[in-house]
Amino acid sequence: MTTLETSARGPKKILITGSSGYIGQHLIASLARDGIAVKSRHAAGEDEQYEVFCGYRSLPTFETDLDQLVRETLALHPSIAKIKAFQLDFESDCLSAIRRACGESVDVIIHLAALSSPVYCELHPDEAWKINVPLDLLSFGAPIIYMSTDQVYQGTQKFYRENDDTLPVNVYGKTKLAFERLLLLDSFFDRTKSILTDAELQESDLPDYLSPVNLKHVKPNPRSVILRSSLVLGKPAPFRNGCNKGAFPSFLQFVESRLKSSTSTNYFINEFRSVVHVEDVVFAILHFTRQALARGNHESASMTNDKVRIFNLGGSDRVSRHDLAMKVATHLKLDATNVSGVDRPVGGGGVPSPADISMNVEKLTMEMSFDKMDGLEEIVNATF
Repeated sequence: MTTLETSARGPKKILITGSSGYIGQHLIASLARDGIAVKSRHAAGEDEQYEVFCGYRSLPTFETDLDQLVRETLALHPSIAKIKAFQLDFESDCLSAIRRACGESVDVIIHLAALSSPVYCELHPDEAWKINVPLDLLSFGAPIIYMSTDQVYQGTQKFYRENDDTLPVNVYGKTKLAFERLLLLDSFFDRTKSILTDAELQESDLPDYLSPVNLKHVKPNPRSVILRSSLVLGKPAPFRNGCNKGAFPSFLQFVESRLKSSTSTNYFINEFRSVVHVEDVVFAILHFTRQALARGNHESASMTNDKVRIFNLGGSDRVSRHDLAMKVATHLKLDATNVSGVDRPVGGGGVPSPADISMNVEKLTMEMSFDKMDGLEEIVNATF
């Protein structure tokens, strides 16, 4: 366990799960350098102090790399009293691990941890359910900033809005939607009924621990925010040894490698996503984290609204994997002869994948006072 401290009195506690992942590393680097400061209508006090608890599962280099990153930052941002890493495995006694690290309470939880490979989840559904739907995380009753997925949508239309029907086509999407429903239990759903409908389950079964009888005592987590994220792209992970995704932390690095090695590669032309810049993802997380923390400092009606909110977290462009590859080739002035556009096979025995889960992100851009989210052009320019 590693602890990096500055002096502070009575700091608020921020718990991050999945800290060693791609988004987690970018988020921690931002916190160490800039604190939680973002432009927000509901800004927390500038004199506040925060302790950041970074839960990670198994990346062996994480704590050493975290120490190095903070040293290279020269000093933690004045608002950050501590950054503390600890191992957190949702397949074991995660509640005890969190309490040993953080104490009995936390002020906000940024929940990034997940089994995010649809292929792996399809082959290991029991593990996917247990890790992606952790009931214990709800025990603190704290606001949760939850990184969900665009794969809660079926993929049969363009530009999904937050109130459109959800109908995940694979195990990964089902598990992510199930945790959304746990956050929404007291807002929209009856605790006596299944958190997923028969249509959403599509002949699958919920694990017994998610049956209505076992959800009666789940604490509400008011003021939580659900972020349905698209494919996240951007610069490599900032820690020296990277994250578990290795040399290709985002799809752009994979494309760059294939182009530079002149390796023939097929890219799907019939799957569409609203790809999102990792910098915009970090900005959104910090925006809602500040809101969750600031609400404890105000009594106005607008600040005490406990409603759980949902936002699509995507970029401004609807693109295919082939579009991505061609944009990288053009930007880097590399030969695209070996780039081929192909249809993803339907019903070929592979993992089901939604065809078009592009999203309308107007709600989020208005919330964060953006003119627009970064599109593919801006993402590629910033990455390379």
